[in-house]
Amino acid sequence: MLVMATKSQLSNGIFPIECSKIAFDLIIIFSWILFSLLVYFLFKHYVRQKAIKKARFFVGYTMVSLLIVTILIGNDLFSKDLYLNILSELIGITLTVLIIDRIYHYLTERNEKLHRDISLRYCKVPIFRYCYIWFGIYEPNQTTRMNKLQQYSNLEVFFMSDDFYNSVCRFNFSNQIAPNKTYAQYYAESLDKTEENFQNILAKYASKLSLEDIQRLEFFGGGSYLYRVFRVMDFLRTVQVTVQVNNITQGPPANLVFLNDFTQVSKNNFQKHFKKLLALIENFNAVCNPNDQWTLETLNTLTTLSGPNADNFDW
Repeated sequence: MLVMATKSQLSNGIFPIECSKIAFDLIIIFSWILFSLLVYFLFKHYVRQKAIKKARFFVGYTMVSLLIVTILIGNDLFSKDLYLNILSELIGITLTVLIIDRIYHYLTERNEKLHRDISLRYCKVPIFRYCYIWFGIYEPNQTTRMNKLQQYSNLEVFFMSDDFYNSVCRFNFSNQIAPNKTYAQYYAESLDKTEENFQNILAKYASKLSLEDIQRLEFFGGGSYLYRVFRVMDFLRTVQVTVQVNNITQGPPANLVFLNDFTQVSKNNFQKHFKKLLALIENFNAVCNPNDQWTLETLNTLTTLSGPNADNFDW
């Protein structure tokens, strides 16, 4: 009778239809599994997001994709009543997950923005100290510097200018700024304080900041190559050299007469550094009050502790 039933199904075309449905269902299932593995691999290795954001994505992806698979093949796998029950449950769970996820995402984004704005506002003093260092290297005399800076319209034009780069390369860091202290040592100590300020902000808000913000704070918290140049010059100032002719020492040991390792930094790499500084200043200006924004004028006015804008700052 089984043979007769099979022959009857084949004659009526029922058996090929059932085989095609099973094949279709298997293709859908295996395609879903393979695609899910591919998405997981891509997100794990190539998408730079926080782990919690990846988890949220995969929960939402799993529920939506499982609902789609159930709609496509659920009717073939389950009885009609069971299929409708499963489908209704999946729709309810998926909607609940997506709604909760959007609410959580909104609250998280709002909190992250709040903490980011606060951390950027705390960058006000470190930014000023850092710019003050480079302003002093560009032109130590405040009056002369004010006159020279008038030819520049904004910070970007100034930091990207040949005049700024050449002035830094010409600066004699071996000169004394105080008894037993050279400019190399002075600016290295100043950078230590600025570096500490950025590190303190990073330690307090790192868990709430984006990867880009963390990298930028780490960069100015001691990760910059230009910081190492100051360290090297600070070390070399203590090195004493001797002049030898035919292996005979001529005169007592003496310190290096001129010291400036910035001459070894290409202009392109030099400007890359200050583009990051400009980006940090731009982010700071975007979250603070207009009167507190750092510009070429406000930075230089504050360094002189005088001028019409000096009273606009919270001392």
